[in-house]
Amino acid sequence: MFIYPDDKLHGATLAKQQKRENQPKYAIVYEALLKAIRRGKYTPGGKLPSETELMEQFQVSRTTVIRALRDLQVAGMVCRQRGSGSYAANSQPVNLTPIGLILPELEPGSLFSVVQQILLSEAQKLGWHILIRRIDMDQLSESAAQILEDLRQGGMRGLFYLPLPIRPDCSKTNEAIGRHCVEWKNPLVLLDRDIHPLHDRSQFDVVCSDNELGGFQIGRHLIRDCSCRRIVFLYEGFEYPTMEARLEGIRSAVALSPEARLEVCAGDCDDRNLLTGILEKFRPDAIACVSDKSAAKALRTLINVGVNVPQQIKLTGFDDTATAALLAVPLTTVRQSPETIAMQALNAMRQRLENRGLSALTISIACALVVRESTAVPANGAGAGSVGVTKRTLKAATPHKTSAH
Repeated sequence: MFIYPDDKLHGATLAKQQKRENQPKYAIVYEALLKAIRRGKYTPGGKLPSETELMEQFQVSRTTVIRALRDLQVAGMVCRQRGSGSYAANSQPVNLTPIGLILPELEPGSLFSVVQQILLSEAQKLGWHILIRRIDMDQLSESAAQILEDLRQGGMRGLFYLPLPIRPDCSKTNEAIGRHCVEWKNPLVLLDRDIHPLHDRSQFDVVCSDNELGGFQIGRHLIRDCSCRRIVFLYEGFEYPTMEARLEGIRSAVALSPEARLEVCAGDCDDRNLLTGILEKFRPDAIACVSDKSAAKALRTLINVGVNVPQQIKLTGFDDTATAALLAVPLTTVRQSPETIAMQALNAMRQRLENRGLSALTISIACALVVRESTAVPANGAGAGSVGVTKRTLKAATPHKTSAH
């Protein structure tokens, strides 16, 4: 086990120092390594202790060690080589502008996990040091307060933020983050959505996909290309303005076709009672789900109750996640561009740092419809409406009749 001769931080010692300095554990690891590099303990190219050694020395988790090493890397103090380890990059501090990035926990491969990586890789070209902070949804107010204080002490000059859902506890946190940025005179660039509900507007820049356009593309495709006339929009909770915008887009497409009807239903897409209730009550020829994740669950449920996608029901998602093309029936969906979102967010922050007096911007990035087998038209050219889903189809699979929410 590696131990600094003059930095023995174990158990109670670490707890005492953390309490005294009011710092999170990763910050203590970060500062100890930074001091060791600056005083010449590690010359450029010198190898640092392994992640396992640092975990044992500081009595912290691997996640804490990785976070500290990542911040050292983006500060230009450490080079990390996959399969080899971490090495001192420079014994002198690098003068980079600290910019915060607050995110909830992200699923691997999700849109904003990709956005995060692009922000990190491109920020240094602008002379910025991105400080990533994860907000704990289980201890929301405490986590947000600690993150904000940590960023303030780190000299944060601006902040990227992926807002939390629009619900009472989260909205308070969203508002608090906006309020502190105003008080500290830090530019705030919001990713994907505003901190206010759809059609309301905060005073901050927003960089997002054009979700309403994406919804319109879905609706137009189902009506024009698939001859669908009875469409159900299915969602599992309107927690984000982006989801409402997708519905508005589909509504706009339906409004242009006098023959088409739209029903809006909410609930768990894994709930077979919900799905069979929707099928019996509305006899839809298409279900447009709010996201690929919801569509994947709906597809599994439809298959389990004996409904054929796409012969009897057309199904769509939104986001074009990595698994959308790998489902039992590859999913028609809407693709967003994480590269464009990240680069436009960086541009917005750069402009805001140079000119604080600009009016708030909404940068809306076009989406692209991706058509796959889940909306395929039968070989005879007939639309989905010529097939339909009957009660007889569902009889064997449905335990009892239920209505849609």
